[in-house]
Amino acid sequence: MLQLYKSRDFGLFFKDTFAFLKMHGVHFFKNYLLVNGLFLAALIFMSYTLQTKLAEMQALGLLDEKNAEELLKYLKESISGNSGYITLYSLLFTFVLVLNYSFVPFYMKLYEKHKGANFSTKEIFNELTNNFGKLIKFFLATIVISIPLTIALSIVMGILAITFIGIPFILFVIALLILFYHSALLEYLKSDDKSVFDCYGYSLQLCFQQFIPSVGAVGIFILIAAIFQFTIGLVHGLILHYMGISVIDNPSYLTDLDKGSTLFMVAFAFQILTLLINYIITAALQIHLTIVYYGLKEDRENIHTQNSIETIGRD
Repeated sequence: MLQLYKSRDFGLFFKDTFAFLKMHGVHFFKNYLLVNGLFLAALIFMSYTLQTKLAEMQALGLLDEKNAEELLKYLKESISGNSGYITLYSLLFTFVLVLNYSFVPFYMKLYEKHKGANFSTKEIFNELTNNFGKLIKFFLATIVISIPLTIALSIVMGILAITFIGIPFILFVIALLILFYHSALLEYLKSDDKSVFDCYGYSLQLCFQQFIPSVGAVGIFILIAAIFQFTIGLVHGLILHYMGISVIDNPSYLTDLDKGSTLFMVAFAFQILTLLINYIITAALQIHLTIVYYGLKEDRENIHTQNSIETIGRD
C-alpha cells in the first residue's frame, strides 16, 4: 500500500504518483473501465451520430463564413426535429463528465478506508450511488463559484498572454484552478460536516500552503499529459493518413467511409482507442492531483503522525 498521508516535496509528488500507478494501476484502470466503460461507449456512439450531422453541414457548404444565415436556419430546423436526441446527449455528456470526475475521489476514499486496493467494483458503485445527491450539490455550488472565478482568471490570463514571457505562466494558473477544484471535491466527499463552500475555503488554503512545489508539480504533469495526448493524436492521424484518410482535411472522415468496410472498422477502432487513452491520461492526472492533496493535507494536519502516536498508545 502507498502511504497517502505523507509530507511531500516537488519530487515526491511525481515519485508517489508513479509508484501508485505501478502498484495499483491494473486494479485502478480495470475498475475505471468497468464503472465508466458502458457510459463512455454510449457517448462515443451518440457523438458519432452527431458527427454525421457535421459531415452533412460540411457537404452542404454551411460551414463557410458566407453561409452563416443558412447555417443558423439549418441548426434551428435540426434542433426542433432532434430536440429529444440533443437533450438525451446533453444529459449523458453531463453524467459522464460527473462520473469521470468523481471516480478517482471515490476510489481513493475507499483506498484510504481499506488501507489498500482490496475492494471491489461493487463498493465503488455503492459509493457513487449513495453519494450521488452530494455530488449534484457540489457541482451546483461549483457553478456558482466558477462564474466570478472564471471572469477573474480570464483577466489574469489575458494580461499574461500580452507578453511572451507571461504565456508559460498561463499553464500554472490552469494548474492552480484544477488543483483548487479537485482538492475541494476530495475534502467534501471525505467530510460529513463541512459545506461545499467550507471545502472550497479549505482547498484554497491547501493550494497556497506549498504554492510553488504543489502548483508547479501539477502544471508540469499537465504539460506531460498534453504532450502525450498530442503524440497519440499525431500517431493516430499519421496511421490514418497512411491508410489514405486525411483527418486534417476531413474532420468528419468516418461518415464518408462505407460502414461495412474494413477501412471504416479500423478507423473507428483507432478513434475509440484514442479517446479511451485520453480518458485514461486524464484519470492519471487526477491521481496525481490526489497525491498532491494528501501531501498538503498531511503538512497541514499531521494526520499520519497523529495516527502513528495513537497506534503506539494502543500497543
